[in-house]
Amino acid sequence: MSIEKEYIRGVDKLIPRPEIALEVMTLAHDEGCDITSLSGKIKQDPSLTANMLKLANSAYFGHMKEIRSITDIIVRLGLDTVKMLAITSASIGLLKSPQDAYNLEPGALWRHSYATALLASIIARHAKCEIISTIYSAALLHDVGKIVLNRPLQVECMNQGEVCADKPLLAFEHDMLRTDHAKTGMALLEHWGLPAVITRPVGLHHTPAAAGRELDCGIVFLANLLADNIGIQAESPENTFYALEEEAAADTWPAIPGFRENLEEIINEFFEKFNESSSLEFE
Repeated sequence: MSIEKEYIRGVDKLIPRPEIALEVMTLAHDEGCDITSLSGKIKQDPSLTANMLKLANSAYFGHMKEIRSITDIIVRLGLDTVKMLAITSASIGLLKSPQDAYNLEPGALWRHSYATALLASIIARHAKCEIISTIYSAALLHDVGKIVLNRPLQVECMNQGEVCADKPLLAFEHDMLRTDHAKTGMALLEHWGLPAVITRPVGLHHTPAAAGRELDCGIVFLANLLADNIGIQAESPENTFYALEEEAAADTWPAIPGFRENLEEIINEFFEKFNESSSLEFE
């Protein structure tokens, strides 16, 4: 048994599996799926339904005309958007919990994860990716391994009298736990039955070189880097864009079509959409 599987053993008691959202994503992939079946599945979870409607009417997902029902979402926004709305809505409770070992206060992991997902979807659109929902989902869930490792990392740090200071996070995790949150997150999502197009970018979001030319892995890596660099509390994109361009590591970034030449537009669009939708109150 791999070290990651040891950490996720019995994880369903600690982290609730988003059953309805995963079933919705599976249904949406089915060519024979009809609107009535998909709408009925979503409505089985009232909080999922409420969150999806709030997001669907936000600046990122919504149209000018108010969306008032799940059927409206499916008909007007399409199946790809339904998948994004479902996984986002189902992940809110999971990602809003504090992760003390990582110095993440309540809501901090959610805001970073959601910012990364929005950035990934915008980058993917500029790269002319046909299916954006899988990239969005991978970016949203890229740090889910921190929830699994939070308690073991706390315990090990107390036992060894260590704190994560100057050492890079992944190196510190390996020193303490013999694995890291990226690999553990990948193992968890595989345990939940998610496909490799989602789990692989999660597992490689700190090591894009291992993914070679895989576009989805490169996009999730860049989205995470951007979310860290701009800082969720930044007042305006102008305060962060030029600092990003000065990064010495920029030459080693994955080559994503449409990314460098549209970077300023990507950042501006992100701030416009994130500032409204991230402040919504969810169930």
